[in-house]
Amino acid sequence: MRTLTGKVAIVTGASMGIGAAIAEELAREGAQVALVARGREALEAEAAKIGASASAYPCDMSDPEAIDAMVAAVERDLGPVAVLVNNVGAGTFKPLQQIEQREISMTIDLPFGAAMHASRAVLPTMIGRREGHIVNMTSPSGYFPLPFMVPYTATRHAIVGLSTSLREEVGRYGIGVSLVCPSEVNTGYFERNDADMGWYPRMSSWFPVLEPEEVARRTVRAIKRNQREAIFPWQLALVTCFHRRFPVIGLGLLKALGLFRPRLTPPA
Repeated sequence: MRTLTGKVAIVTGASMGIGAAIAEELAREGAQVALVARGREALEAEAAKIGASASAYPCDMSDPEAIDAMVAAVERDLGPVAVLVNNVGAGTFKPLQQIEQREISMTIDLPFGAAMHASRAVLPTMIGRREGHIVNMTSPSGYFPLPFMVPYTATRHAIVGLSTSLREEVGRYGIGVSLVCPSEVNTGYFERNDADMGWYPRMSSWFPVLEPEEVARRTVRAIKRNQREAIFPWQLALVTCFHRRFPVIGLGLLKALGLFRPRLTPPA
């Protein structure tokens, strides 16, 4: 999709952080952006910040029926959806036996269930028009078997599978699918979620912390170039490539260097 001028784009998790930055970047490219998140007040504030090219659509992305209703409302109000950015997510970091069932369910629903249901909802229009692009946001946990964040890692692996499989399925209709994987991003995620930074793997300290605006620029570039994957910064891309080509050696090195251990000493 070489130009985004006049295209309708849905961005989930758009009230703050990465989602808000992507919505702003899409608006700068000329898209009409539908901002989606659960909290109405923050969502409407972000839409007002962007201006006339943005509209707020509060939605509980863990509810498939609510997702269907949201997509129908966007298409009724703004027109056929050409871009979907699946960015909503949640998760907690601690040993599996300490994670409550509700936390596991939440991590499955957001992001994996939300991305699956939202993609399903926009595809009929995209296929009918033979135009569209879907972006799925993941993280390094989608490529590495990180401990102390098992549900989060499993669902991020699922996002990778969803994205790569869907790309093969819908490419013949002229629809692109991109998987975007940044390193840690300065969004305040750990302050807003029940995610203990102490359990985060030491491996994360290898990579620079990115700003949401950089992630937004790389995401829009992936849409315009129809990139299969965008893994960045280059340090993360290099380590991921090595791990994929030599998984046993790569995993052994990471463990030997202590990079799978938590950042902080876990409680007794």
